[in-house]
Amino acid sequence: MSATTQPASDVAPAKAGLTDPANGRLWRIGLVVLLVGTAAGMFWLTRGLTFNLDEWTVVTERRGPGAPSLLEPHNEHLSLLLLAIFLALLEVGGLETFALMMVPLVALQVTLGWLLFVIARRRVGAGVALGVAAFALLAGFAYENFLIPGQMGQMLSIVAGVGAFALLDRPRTQRTDWGLALLMVVALSSSGMGIPVLLGIAVELALTEQGRARLWVVAGPFALYLVWYLGYGTNRAALEELSLSALWAWTAANHAAGAIIGERQIEPGQQMLIVILAIVAYRCFRLDRAGRVRLAALAATLLTFYALTAISRHDIAPPSSSRYLTVGVVFLLLMLVEAARGWKIRRWVPFVVLGLAWVSFGKADGGADALRDARALFLQRSEHVRASLGAVELLGRQRVSPTFEVAPLAAPFLEAGPWFETVDELRGNPAYSVAEIMRAPPDVRAFADDTLIRAGGLQLRPGGAVSATSQRRCVEPADATVPPAGVRVEAGEEKPMTVRARRFGTDWVMVGVLPIPAGRAIELHPLPDAAPVAYAVRAQGAARICRLGPRGAEDGRAP
Repeated sequence: MSATTQPASDVAPAKAGLTDPANGRLWRIGLVVLLVGTAAGMFWLTRGLTFNLDEWTVVTERRGPGAPSLLEPHNEHLSLLLLAIFLALLEVGGLETFALMMVPLVALQVTLGWLLFVIARRRVGAGVALGVAAFALLAGFAYENFLIPGQMGQMLSIVAGVGAFALLDRPRTQRTDWGLALLMVVALSSSGMGIPVLLGIAVELALTEQGRARLWVVAGPFALYLVWYLGYGTNRAALEELSLSALWAWTAANHAAGAIIGERQIEPGQQMLIVILAIVAYRCFRLDRAGRVRLAALAATLLTFYALTAISRHDIAPPSSSRYLTVGVVFLLLMLVEAARGWKIRRWVPFVVLGLAWVSFGKADGGADALRDARALFLQRSEHVRASLGAVELLGRQRVSPTFEVAPLAAPFLEAGPWFETVDELRGNPAYSVAEIMRAPPDVRAFADDTLIRAGGLQLRPGGAVSATSQRRCVEPADATVPPAGVRVEAGEEKPMTVRARRFGTDWVMVGVLPIPAGRAIELHPLPDAAPVAYAVRAQGAARICRLGPRGAEDGRAP
């Protein structure tokens, strides 16, 4: 339905009882419970977390006078609003107020639920509208959009788009026109999702005579976007792989449909998507013009999103990526709502819809399990980064290369130099202390060990050739504690030697990147620091492990 034809609501606003499907008070109470529960759940699930993956590059490299302009792309997107909000919150709260960083994302999810309720209520009544909002807010497979603050960029574009469709349901005024233009600016300046949103709104406006008179609300913002793109835009579209892109897009849409019903596997999602498309196609011939126009606009938004994402991301992101599911869930639900407009909603229908939403969330391996699994993954990743940061700080900024990658697996591109500058400039420090590293789970301690050894905490020096006539009383190849002066490890005469070490953890970490040739030796010297735990060394293929004295000579004692 579109305000370009200024239709009345499809559900009569007659005085209703508690459970009346059109305007029952129970559904409004349920909406409040759903929105409050969503907000509380998001804050609860993100307790103890810190920044995730490429958020670290924003934290350490997009601040201050020497940082790139806010107009510079972030992951190829114009992310002006995302960066402005994110960096402002960092300045206010520092590095350890993760709950504050979550506030915009929580507000966006709550706003999305409310907007879906508002739009759906006009078509199918308040009862089913509550179910529609529940399906979106209980879509746990879209966990990144519930747990990662940096996803506020994409969510800003989605919410701006849904808000724009809600405005199109209202009579045209100068205020609604300017509201639409503002929402288009918000959508375009937050993430790449702004382009599909703008195209969808443009389709709805272009398909009616009154709408064509207000196309400036999309033309103006798009002109500003083009100016930005000419100055800063990048493009990694792989048009030569269109067949792969098409397959990616279809598979991603299947996963989105599956997320609605709480299914991880592609087959149930594909079946659900076919059902949705069949319902929409059938109803297209039975809706009035306003309904068909809205369906065309929603379809244009969804198709543009999958097309653009597929040609630019099919080779670096799986189609099941959590961050892409909210778009599909929201716009598929809106298409179903539009297709159902005009149906007589009986009193029991809202209960069925709400029941299905709850089942999809709470069933085994459904949305709730997806959120719990995601929290466990992000918490583990946060602990790994905290331990690695603690290891870097244990060594100190003077002994670690500024370009050293602190935790490549958990925080790609987070480098030591920018990190130390960030700690100097912002309040708080998420790095683990030595005591916290020692109390952490084994996998977390292993991350600290890996960082220490890669950063040079156990310095590797050439030891020359092994002399068969030298007189030493050294231990046989085994686990050896490294004294402050270090150890000399000698390879046997027949095969290369690999050396591993550990300190806080139980897993052995490779020292160096290449084996030591047969008949050669190396020396390992620990850098002094504040930790009370010594390194231990294990050498496969070693002939001897010898303790070094204060001046680098063997003292003749077994370590």
